[in-house]
Amino acid sequence: MDLALMSARLKSARKLRGKTLDDVAASVGLNKSTIQRYESGFIQKPKLPVLREMARYLNVNLRWLTGESDRMEPDEPDDELDRYLEMLETRPEVRALLKSVDGAKPEDVKAVMDFFTALRSHGG
Repeated sequence: MDLALMSARLKSARKLRGKTLDDVAASVGLNKSTIQRYESGFIQKPKLPVLREMARYLNVNLRWLTGESDRMEPDEPDDELDRYLEMLETRPEVRALLKSVDGAKPEDVKAVMDFFTALRSHGG
């Protein structure tokens, strides 16, 4: 992620939407000074959940904010994706499961998926 670009886009979006640092801070539950550090590029490892919340609040595309896209307009909401992202943020066992299959062969991942499907169908 290009931190300078992300910082500039964050500040630009905030001003374009007529929001203050206090407004953004309140919307994501952080201090004004933290938002200011995001905008100044002093946050070396921006947190994805924070960036996602700021993008939502400022009505911009998260991928645009992070420099992965030139399209500023937000994507259409994807309820399923939002649900999965929520599980990643709130359920440590889901994160652990994803880490366990990271780098696994496709057939091994399929075997894990088949196992969970079988568990669900048997009420387990």
